[in-house]
Amino acid sequence: MRVIFLFMFAVVLAPGAAAQPAASKGPSWQLLSGQDYLELAECDREVYVTGLNDAYNWSYVAGFERMKWLVPCVLGRKAPQLAATYAKWLQAKPERWHEPAAKLFPFAMFESCRKPAKKPAKKPAKIPSKTKG
Repeated sequence: MRVIFLFMFAVVLAPGAAAQPAASKGPSWQLLSGQDYLELAECDREVYVTGLNDAYNWSYVAGFERMKWLVPCVLGRKAPQLAATYAKWLQAKPERWHEPAAKLFPFAMFESCRKPAKKPAKKPAKIPSKTKG
């Protein structure tokens, strides 16, 4: 499986990265920061998030076991929902906007898929008993 992933990287991703001019204007799609992502149009956010999701899911298929939680996490979610979830997470964390958007995506999905911690059940208040004295 790792051979397939390396082959896919060498054939699909590497030529595109090498073909980019060194002094290109504007951010590369691969190097968007969290703030760059938030400034994208809604349809561009959906395309970007779909690509991130596919890349992380394929990394698991290729043998990167640490991402196995992502497949069931995003199962059944459409691009608009993923984009909205990611944008909401980013907006709540402006201190991370300078980081690469691709790196932040798993953090947002992990947080959105975590089950909330159960609060301990409150014990019923004791009613003072009336004693005859």
